[in-house]
Amino acid sequence: MYKEYPPNLHLQHLIETYWVADGLIENAIAQRILPDGCVDIIFDFGSHSVQTGLPKLVGTMTSLLEISYQPGRVRMMGIRFAPAGITALTRMPVSMITNQNIELPLTETLFDNSFYERLPDMECMQERINYINAYFLARMYKLYLPDRQIRHAVSLIQSNNGLLSVSKIAGEVCLSERQFERKFKTTIGITPKTFSNIMRFRSVRRYMETHPNESMYEIAIACGYHDHSHMNKEFQRLGSISPSEHAV
Repeated sequence: MYKEYPPNLHLQHLIETYWVADGLIENAIAQRILPDGCVDIIFDFGSHSVQTGLPKLVGTMTSLLEISYQPGRVRMMGIRFAPAGITALTRMPVSMITNQNIELPLTETLFDNSFYERLPDMECMQERINYINAYFLARMYKLYLPDRQIRHAVSLIQSNNGLLSVSKIAGEVCLSERQFERKFKTTIGITPKTFSNIMRFRSVRRYMETHPNESMYEIAIACGYHDHSHMNKEFQRLGSISPSEHAV
């Protein structure tokens, strides 16, 4: 039921992925959404949202979010922006929506009226994804440029799996530590330290998938934690789950 689709190559600096939840479910289920440092816009093409036409803006999360699906047909899709990607559409500080799930008109209009008019009536999710790609590509000249220093900082954090110190990153992007932390939080929605923790959290989950036979202690050390206990606390804080439960 859940599937991800890559954006157009020319949009990959702004959009991490499109995701789709489309299908029939017999019993109510809950999907666990773990922190990823991204902002999502979610469209629900079921009966309620077709009437209101209001997509949801989900800010950068610092803890687990659960989405419940009721029995019946599920027809949802989302735009998961790359860190700082949403700033191409708005000058609103991303920190204003951290850990919030709000209707877009309560913030500001990120898209023009034609975008909303056509999207719900399309026959399939792939058609909607193609339409969104084309919409953004046609308006590239109108979009704001995401902050280069913060984009570079994000790249450094991601490529080093969250293991660089804040002072080291600040120096690499030629900002004082205080300026860097303030600018980063405004642009990404969370502090560079929290973002680094989330990137390490993501990297250790990937590591566990590719090293299923290693002990939790070996995984913790390989992924930059001081010990297994430290890794366990971070899993509980960010995902409300222990590393061993995640590995099952």
